[in-house]
Amino acid sequence: MPQPSLPIEGSCRCGELRIKISAPPMITMACHCKGCQKMSASAFSCSAAIPTSGFEVTAGEPVIGGVHGDDIHHYHCQRCKSWMFTRMAGMDWFINVRPTMLDDATWFGNSPGP
Repeated sequence: MPQPSLPIEGSCRCGELRIKISAPPMITMACHCKGCQKMSASAFSCSAAIPTSGFEVTAGEPVIGGVHGDDIHHYHCQRCKSWMFTRMAGMDWFINVRPTMLDDATWFGNSPGP
């Protein structure tokens, strides 16, 4: 899989919550667990594990939703409710980002461009 040109930015559907990635993904994946299927209303959820030091929220205030116990926190835009990224307790070295929320997701599989 090709690597994205960094830095790369992204936003929720309404544009209120913006993120910036300045480090290449450690791994990319499509999770098929029941939780991801229900969160995405699809057969899977695409994810890119980004080192925490290479991730930042540049605009807006994400809210936690879709909590799975005390271990997994899914962050959403408070306005449009787009699922943007996930943090897992005890795994602070990376953040799972939804690549489809990036302004240019063409590097991730067959995602549509801008």
